[in-house]
Amino acid sequence: MTKNLIEKIVAGLINDTSFDEYKFRKKDSCLIKRTEFGYEAIELQSWEGYDLTREKEALIVKPLFLKRFDVLHRWFEKYSFKSKQDQRNNYSIGFDGKMLNRTDKFYFLLNEESFETDFEKFRKEALSNSQYVFSHFASLEDLYKYYIDPVLKGEAELPDIGADWIFEYLTIAKFVNNDSFGALKKILEKWATKMYENREPNIVEYYSKFQEIVEYLDCTELQS
Repeated sequence: MTKNLIEKIVAGLINDTSFDEYKFRKKDSCLIKRTEFGYEAIELQSWEGYDLTREKEALIVKPLFLKRFDVLHRWFEKYSFKSKQDQRNNYSIGFDGKMLNRTDKFYFLLNEESFETDFEKFRKEALSNSQYVFSHFASLEDLYKYYIDPVLKGEAELPDIGADWIFEYLTIAKFVNNDSFGALKKILEKWATKMYENREPNIVEYYSKFQEIVEYLDCTELQS
């Protein structure tokens, strides 16, 4: 039942002219559109749950709005401990509804009662949120303003998990404002050392090669 309901939701989106450029990638339940620089995607996380308002079992769908710029990720494949496929699935920026101050989860009753009403609400918000994210982060310059400017101003709360984001930040700086690369490098090296001392498992994988990776990025001509 759940599988059929998910397929019905996906079919409804794909058949909508607003999403006709998207293809459905079944393995990760993702509607994806290739762009000149990478891709734009709407990932549909889903699970069975309960709609407290209507007091009925429901399929809960949480859409994520993701954008990727290939140039931020491809060069790192030679260093990544992830599989090539996983590395190529990395996105550059992403939001869920909560991060956008919008609806985070959508409820579809398993008996499909009120499906059309529920789907129309979901469709409208998926369209609105995807258009917002993909237009506001249309270029590396937009990512620089969002990610890098706050770091350089000492206003950012840096992640304390993961590692790829550090090298992605440095790549953004290299392309958008290479004069800021050195200052950003110092900040992120210090942060990486703190994460390493806290035994964050992802940074542990890279720490011994950290200088090599950054030097490679700094000296290599990457194709945008």
